Amino acid sequence: MRRVVKIGSWVVGVVVVVALATTGVARIIAGRKYHQRWTTHDVSFPVPFPLSPAELESLRVQRIAAGVPAGDALAGVDLAEAARTRALDRGRHLVETRVACNGCHGADLGGKVVIDQAIVGYWAAPNLTTGQGSVTRNFSPADWDRAVRHGVRHTGESSSMPCTEFVNLSDHELSDIILYVRSQPPVDRTMKPVGIGPVFSFVVAFGDDLSPYTVDHQKPHPAEPPVEAASVEMGQHIAQVCRGCHGEGLSGGKVAGDPNMPIVANLTPHETGLRGWTEADFLRAIREGKRKDGTDIKPQMPWQTYRQMNDVELKALWAYLQTVPAVAKGNH
Repeated sequence: MRRVVKIGSWVVGVVVVVALATTGVARIIAGRKYHQRWTTHDVSFPVPFPLSPAELESLRVQRIAAGVPAGDALAGVDLAEAARTRALDRGRHLVETRVACNGCHGADLGGKVVIDQAIVGYWAAPNLTTGQGSVTRNFSPADWDRAVRHGVRHTGESSSMPCTEFVNLSDHELSDIILYVRSQPPVDRTMKPVGIGPVFSFVVAFGDDLSPYTVDHQKPHPAEPPVEAASVEMGQHIAQVCRGCHGEGLSGGKVAGDPNMPIVANLTPHETGLRGWTEADFLRAIREGKRKDGTDIKPQMPWQTYRQMNDVELKALWAYLQTVPAVAKGNH
């Protein structure tokens, strides 16, 4: 019996040593990935964008309808302020709905702890305001581009920003977001850097989930988004943010690295997904958080945020989901 116990102790000891050694190796590899430096393309765009010809014409028509003579319809109008006002409105809508910055960075955009578990690690989204602890206070448009669409910090190193969800944002959309974020009250809050726990170590070291490794850092971005219409093109543009959880194929499954995340739904028209759903079912799911069968959607799905999208955006998203290949749930 003593011999069996002794052998068992040796086995346990070997397993512990191997586990510790493997975790140590994972930490080293993960650390190197985070310290990887990237060269991205340089971009520049105005903040805000000036009014487009279509917006100028719309403004002119509005003023004529209000009784301003046609020949002087835009006389005396502060076009720069008009551009700023429209950009702020679009930026607010993007931040609060489709891009959902508040979900990670907090309701005040001053930063928020997202994960703090010893076995997993520590991850806090940084302060985006202009207060103390801000990481964006002195950002140029190129810095914002690197951070949001490339997942690269201002130092050139990797970040945990899920840039794959935002890589297709147009310059105009990012410009609107920047203006809105800059307009918010400054928050004094400094967030701690990422802490790599055992789970984070393995996910980062041996997976492909660290965003800067998954995007083309030289690929140009569109200057303008698709025309806002209930079209497949617009829906595909919006759906990019869905891929962070539902996977590139939108077929759902387990999200790596987050033990608190349930198995996410299959959004493809497969029998394990949205086959049999109607547009009305989909709109109800987003607006009310109810599946087709009436059951509640789990709170990890931020439907309360996405419900603020307008009907055109949601119908466009539904139109696009009808075109993706039907794939069994879990292939991600």
